[in-house]
Amino acid sequence: MNDERTQRENAALLLKDAAILYERHGAGRPEPFNVFTAMFDDKDEVRLHSRFLAALLNHRKPGEEKRANLHDFMKEFAPEPLRGFKPDGAKVECERWHIDILITNNRGQALAIENKICAGDQYRQLERYHEELRERGYNDRHILYLTINGRKPSEESIGGLGKKDYTPISYERILGWLKRCRKRAYDEPELRDTVAQYSRLIEKLTKGSELMNELKDLCLRDNNLLVAHRLAEALPYAKAFLMHGMWEKIREILEKNSFTDPIEKWSAITEDSIRESIENKTGRYFGLYYSFDQDPAYDQDPAYLAVEAGGYGFIVGVWCDKSKEKYDMIRCKLKSLESQLGRGEKPDDAWPWWCVLRPDGTGLNSGDIETLADKKARNELTDEVATLAVEKLIAIRNIFATADA
Repeated sequence: MNDERTQRENAALLLKDAAILYERHGAGRPEPFNVFTAMFDDKDEVRLHSRFLAALLNHRKPGEEKRANLHDFMKEFAPEPLRGFKPDGAKVECERWHIDILITNNRGQALAIENKICAGDQYRQLERYHEELRERGYNDRHILYLTINGRKPSEESIGGLGKKDYTPISYERILGWLKRCRKRAYDEPELRDTVAQYSRLIEKLTKGSELMNELKDLCLRDNNLLVAHRLAEALPYAKAFLMHGMWEKIREILEKNSFTDPIEKWSAITEDSIRESIENKTGRYFGLYYSFDQDPAYDQDPAYLAVEAGGYGFIVGVWCDKSKEKYDMIRCKLKSLESQLGRGEKPDDAWPWWCVLRPDGTGLNSGDIETLADKKARNELTDEVATLAVEKLIAIRNIFATADA
């Protein structure tokens, strides 16, 4: 009993210390709108970071020949002899010969940037890039290994390269260059504001890396690693508890709007089933399914209404059993549904009409931790889902009210 009490006390202290670090780094605080995170995953190396950095390096002001951002970058990050990089015929390219960003000129000089945020190193990757550039006639060549914290590449990636052939740099150092890029764009407001948004994203990523390092140190202190392991085991239970509560609230709101007795054969949402989906990463779909005439005897009905969260996100739709004799009538009736509620998404034999009402299943199916941890966000998501479900399902049911389905 004393051991259990000690473990509980240690777990409470560990969580308290972690919360202090979390608050100090400002994690979880509301962030201003950012076009980059709205369009991409914030760790998308290829489509986001490499492309934007390359665009900045390529940028020149109207009427100017010199690419000031490129000149500044080479001056700070390129080693000798590339510090004297000549702009004659300079090119900045993405994914050239599989290199994330490649800066070259017509004098046989090349600087390759290998951008690593989440992806791991490949076998002899840096060595292969260096050899590729040599074979293509670039006598002055170097590789920058760009990561969040400036870590060194793995020995597997380095292969036979010497230390003079590559340089690890961090995104924290890139922030200083971005600050100067923004300053140079004083008379280009769109570019200036875009660089500011990108800089905020980089600050978030670098601070997140610092937080992870401090949390790692906290776990390694005393006997905290064992306590942290037990807390990690409890996390799927906690997430499943909150997700189940959200589905129960949606069920209650639907019931108040005359949607009662969901088909239990398909609507079996339990804490255990949610937890198993989280632990096994099955991506299982969860939802509430109703007969058209509110008869829970599924086998007697040719179709049912669905409120579901899964791969497409939160959806509402009509499912039809093609083997039932009234299937064709229901599909025909759905034509009038489209005129009132809009065109369905990718109709098929099983789902002749359905629509996405929220682009992702955040919280309800994926167990997104930020949404689940924030009570206000959790309640807002639940209310939004339920409100949209009631609106669409009532409209669908009214359309079918005159049909003998």
